[in-house]
Amino acid sequence: MSSESLFVGEDLRLIELLTYKPSLKPSYDHIKNCLVWDDERADGLTPAGYEILCDLWIARSFIHRGLSFSTHELDPNYFRVVWERALGEKFKWPGFQRLTLSEEDKIYFERMRSEAGVI
Repeated sequence: MSSESLFVGEDLRLIELLTYKPSLKPSYDHIKNCLVWDDERADGLTPAGYEILCDLWIARSFIHRGLSFSTHELDPNYFRVVWERALGEKFKWPGFQRLTLSEEDKIYFERMRSEAGVI
């Protein structure tokens, strides 16, 4: 991973335009095995920007599940590095405000993971 900022140019602007809406309920992304809220999605990102956004959702799912990033099968350090870089860059993204799930969201996440056969 390069030392360039995770989001640059228009991608960064689009991410920082997002507004946290605490009343929203998450959806479950079966492919990424994570929760996503509508206020965390930025339309118009470049493919590279969208990939980083997906990486943040996946990294956050480790936090939601209480797992160490080192448990990732393919690259135990990748998501830790992405997450730490994102926190260090201090850009505004609503997803940083959802590190702890409500009881309702925990139940939903566990149910969706169970239905997907990933628990």
